[in-house]
Formats: sequence, structure tokens, C-alpha cells
Amino acid sequence: MKNNQAGAPDLFAHFRDDFRSGLVVFLVALPLCLGIALASGAPLFSGILSGIIGGLVVGSLSGSSLSISGPAAGLTVIVLSGIHRVDNHFETFLLAVVIAGILQIILGFLRAGVISLFFPSAVIRGMLAAIGIILILKQIPHALGDDKDAEGEFEFFQLDGENTLTEIANAIGDPQFGAVLISIASIIALLSWNALEKRMRNLQFIPASLVVVIVGTLINIVFSTYIPVLSLQPIHMVSLPVIKGLQEVPNLVVFPDFSQIGNPKVYITAITIAIVASLETLLNIEATDKLDPLKRRTPANRELKAQGVGNLVAGLIGGIPVTSVIVRSSTNILSGAKSKLSAIIHGVLLLMSVLFFARFMNYIPLASLAVILIFVGYKLAKWEIFQEMYKLGLSQFLPFIVTVVAVIFTDLLIGIGIGMVVGIFFILRENLKTSYFLTTKINQKNRHIHIDLSEHVSFLNKASIAEILENLPDNSTVEIDGTKSTFIDHDVLEVIKDFQETAKAKNITLGFVNQVNRTYNIKLPENHNHEHNHVQNTYQQLLVNNKKWVAEKLNMDPDFFEDMAKGQQPRFFFISCSDSRVHPNEITGTQPGEMFIHRNVANLVVNTDLNFMSVLQYAVEVLKVEHIIVCGHYGCGGVKAALENTYHGLIDKWLLNIKDVYRLHRAELDAITEQDEKFKRMVELNIREQVYNIHKTSVVQKAWSSNARLRVHGWVYDIREGIVKDLQIRPEDIFHEYGHIYKLDFKEE
Repeated sequence: MKNNQAGAPDLFAHFRDDFRSGLVVFLVALPLCLGIALASGAPLFSGILSGIIGGLVVGSLSGSSLSISGPAAGLTVIVLSGIHRVDNHFETFLLAVVIAGILQIILGFLRAGVISLFFPSAVIRGMLAAIGIILILKQIPHALGDDKDAEGEFEFFQLDGENTLTEIANAIGDPQFGAVLISIASIIALLSWNALEKRMRNLQFIPASLVVVIVGTLINIVFSTYIPVLSLQPIHMVSLPVIKGLQEVPNLVVFPDFSQIGNPKVYITAITIAIVASLETLLNIEATDKLDPLKRRTPANRELKAQGVGNLVAGLIGGIPVTSVIVRSSTNILSGAKSKLSAIIHGVLLLMSVLFFARFMNYIPLASLAVILIFVGYKLAKWEIFQEMYKLGLSQFLPFIVTVVAVIFTDLLIGIGIGMVVGIFFILRENLKTSYFLTTKINQKNRHIHIDLSEHVSFLNKASIAEILENLPDNSTVEIDGTKSTFIDHDVLEVIKDFQETAKAKNITLGFVNQVNRTYNIKLPENHNHEHNHVQNTYQQLLVNNKKWVAEKLNMDPDFFEDMAKGQQPRFFFISCSDSRVHPNEITGTQPGEMFIHRNVANLVVNTDLNFMSVLQYAVEVLKVEHIIVCGHYGCGGVKAALENTYHGLIDKWLLNIKDVYRLHRAELDAITEQDEKFKRMVELNIREQVYNIHKTSVVQKAWSSNARLRVHGWVYDIREGIVKDLQIRPEDIFHEYGHIYKLDFKEE
């Protein structure tokens, strides 16, 4: 999808991925909804209701593609104190939830969502890493069978006098052996299934988390039947309320007490819920957008309205407050979700589970779910994330690490606030250096827009820059001028970087003046106002950019070039098209020294091309690469030219190799009537044939005869979206028919 809003035509475009991720989120959400309701002092069924509403109502109305909403651990104290404030009358508390929802809708119409643009990137990343660490620490006791605390208990210092670390110590000191065995089996199942998925494509539809739950449940049933001493008690399993028939559902629904409409305590509670829930939602959607591989932005004001409607419905039928929830959202993203359909599917599954499958769900061990959440936590708080933030410098790393520590030892909002204070300190320090401001010049006649950035662009400018970029007219030419800029904050760079994708969708031609982006290395043309010096200045800019690049590398690693000079040990040999839009290191996130590269027109593997064959031999026999990747791209000019009969000169001799691919697959290609689809399929078949040609070479066959660790892959790069797709080309699929013709026997001399 090219926009922020998932339109109906696209809703089922990625059904397979979305169903898989929705199923995983459902498994994670089920105990969390129950646990948060329990920790909040509310009826268990109210937590499930809110989870269903978060999936079906908020999921349908939200502009977010990946956010998951439901009852949140961050609101447990708010809900607990709110129920107590209204004299422990849950019906009165529900009235406050209804009013809170109305207030959130009003905030959405007042465009209060702009607040989300003021959260520094380092603080958001710190929040994500902290959530990952909390998940790991909080789930360790559950994995060991210590389930005294509800799943929704996320505070470090607990009301019972214990804390996260003492709970872990208690669990280690008195493990429940049945739960421990189930946890070990769950870990083995998770790792094994992930490994199998990489080899067997057909298994990818079944998420590893589902396999873990099935394995844990079956082991628990076996224990209950044959080894009672190891069987789990109800406290160690999901405890979903069992509904014997649909006629019982109305008895579980609680309605708000509208007779308390004049009670001032109701409004105090409602305002508190509205403010805290809105802030937590804005934080979470900002974090979710950071995790989104496609870098889509969620309309913050629309999200406030969607959350408001969700809380309005929740209050009307007996649910506790809902917000966007980062644990479930991150699980959704890491499980491969592509659109908002996954959120809706998770809501449907919650509804079905409570109506029809409650008895079965209550056999699911919390230990198995703990293993799933521990792995989610690991992905959010990997060591590489800390290293990446450290390399960005002290102004990014310090707010990041302070936020991590603060969120772990306090709570989400307090931790974010502390991180914000540290981030603002660096901003105020830098703001002493400049008095420039952001200016915009728009020439309506030729729709040419020129944006001058100030000398110092902090994250305080993020909101205005984001708003200007989002409101730029379609089919225009936009120039971002960083001539005056001596510093541009990392958050602003991310806004500009993300806008590059939006610009493509809106047919905006985007250009830059001077080097405004050190982090993402955006290439910038010279100032168009000096066209007579354009060519020379553009050339000189390359040398200037090189000096800046060297300085940046040395700043991050003083030994960078010295280490590079010692030699290369790349694991990948990358064969790509010469097209300037295909940058192997850029699209794969690799650094110098990690990838050996050969490029030619249309990424061909020609056995009579001595240049290519020499590079291949050096890569395989000297560098001992482990992976050979043939990467083509949609929109390839070489492939397109081969489909035509136009005379192009000398290159026609090279294009004959592609025309041979057309001849081999003529029946399939001629059956495709839509030209764009035919072009795309030809690109894929060309890649397939080049992978075939790699297998035919004596260099690769000789390496395999020596048991070399070498795999060959076929990729296609979509320039419009920036996504690489593995075509999953297997040797047995393309070599089974003619392999015996090309197979060489290497006998010892």
C-alpha cells in the first residue's frame, strides 16, 4: 500500500501473512487480556471484551496498518484507582470509560495527535528496548511455573512487596517441574520450526507460536493423563471464562450506570483515563511506525478518534479502557503482518475463543506463552540495537539508555518523561548556537517548492517539517535546501527519509541542496540557481562527500580504514544490474567488506564472459563466499529492451542472452495479456535462468564437489517499494530435467 490508510481493496492483499500474524497476536493477547483485567481489579470477562473491541472496532477504524489495541498494562493502576474512586462500583466506572472515549474523539477533532511528532526517536527506541527487557524478565517466572502474578503485572516494584528480580529468584528457588519441561519443549519446538520454515516454504503459513502452543498443550494433557505429579494446576494455564451457551453472554455484559452522570468523581476518572490512554496510544503508534518495515505513518488524529470510539463501545458493554499496545503491536510486526487485517483477525479469534473454544483454550500452559513472549522481548532488545544507538553518538545514546532504565524501574509514561528530559537537555544545548528558522518558498505557477532548513534543525522542528511534507501537492517538484544547516537532528532526518517513499506515491520529484543527511547518505544535487556551474560543482561535491564520509567513519570507529586495509572476508557474492537505482549495500544494509559485487546490464551470468567468470572464481575459490545472490529488479531496461525488436546497437549482442530466456518461456509469457505483468514475469524468469547458469558453471560445481558451504539465491528488487523478494529458487526445481547434461564429474588427479 502506498498510503497510510489501508483501503478496502487492499485489505485482503496479504491475507496469508496477516492471518498468520493475527493468530500469533491472539495467542499472546488472550492471557494478557485476562491478566490485565485481574491486575486492574475488574471482572475477567471485561478484559476479553476489550481485547475483542480493540481488534474489531479500533482495528477497523484505525489508520495504522500494524498497531494492535486492547487493555494495556500501563492502565492497570489507573483502572484500579478509578474503580476505587467511584466506591468500587464497576458500573459507575464504566460510565467514566464512556466519557473518556468521548473526550478522546474530541481530542482527535482538535488535532491533538500532533503531540506524537514531538517524541524523540531515541526515546521511542529506548521504550521499545525496555519493553523487550521487561517482557523477558516478567516471563521468566511464568516459564518456571511461578504464576502467582497476573500476566498483566508489568511494574518493577509490586504492591505485594516483591519486585521483578525477587520474583525471578523465587521462581528459580521453587520451580514447577511440569512447567519447566513444557518451557524447554516449547523452546525446542520454536527454534526447530523456525529452522524448518527457512527450508520448507510450505510450512511458513503455520506460525511457530502455534506449534509451540500445540506442543505445550499436548504435553500438559499427557502429564494430566499419565504423570499426574507433573500436571499443571489451573493457575498455570489460561483461565478463560467458560460460556456454556450463547444465552449466557448477556449475563456477562455489564452496562454503565448513567444515574451517576452528575458524580464529579466520574469526570475526574474519565479525564485521567482519556489523558493517559491518549498519551500511551500516541507513544505506541510512534513506536509501531518505527518498527514498520515499510515506514508507513499512522494518522495520529484518526487514531485518537478510533481509540475514542473503542473506549466508548467498551464502556457501554462492560469493557475496561483500551489503548494501542506495544507488546501486541511488536508481536504483530515481528510475526510478519502486512496490514490492519491482522488486528481484525486477532479480534475475531478472541471472540470465537470465548464463545466456542474456552474449554480447549484453558488447556494452554502459560509456560508455552511465556516462551513466545520471551522471544518477542529478545527481538525488541537485541544487543545490536544498543550498539546501533551507541554509534549514533552521545546525544542519541544517552536519552535512549536513560529511557530504557527509567521505563524498566518506573512505568511507561514516567520512563518516557525522564527520557524526554534528557533529550531536551541536548536540544537546548544545541539551540544556543543558532537563531535561524525553517522557511518555505512556494512558486504556485510551476509548482516548484523550495524548503530552506535552518542552521540548527532540532526535533522541535519535526512537527512543522512533517506537516509541510505531508501537505505538499501531488505532481510537484520539491527541493530541500540544507545550505545553512550545520546540524540536523536524527528525528528530522528520519522524517525526510520516510518522505522519500511518500513522494514516489504522490509523483513528487524530490531533490536536495548540500549534504543534509549524514545518517542515511541521501545524495544531493547542486543548487539549481547556478546552472552554469552545475556540472563542475556536482563533480566537486563527490569529493566533498567523500571527505565527510571518511570523517564520519573515523568518528564512529578510529580503526575503520585500518581494519579495511587488512583484507576482505565477505560472506556474500552479489550479482546485480548496473542500474543506478539498485545499490547492493544500500538495499541490504551491509557495510564495506561484507559483500563482493559484480554488476552488468540485466544481471546476467554468461559462461563466456571472462570478466564475470574471473570474479566468480575469485569469490568462490579465494574468498570462500557462503552465498551467491542473483538480484534483478522490476522495471529493468535491459529486460524490457530484450522484449522488443528495436535495434539498439552493440548491446543487442548482450541482449541475445535475455531473448534466449524469452524463447525458453515463450508459451508462459505470451499467455500474459497485461504488459506490465508480462514484463515483471520476464524479469523473474531471467533471474531464474541466471541462477540456473550459476549451477552450470564448473567453478560452483567444483566447490560443491569439495563440500563447500555455498548456496545460490534468486532475488527480485521492487524499486517502487524498496522491498527485496526471495524467489525461493531451489536447485532441484530447475536442475531436475537437464541437470544430468550439465553435471560435471570431478575426479582426483
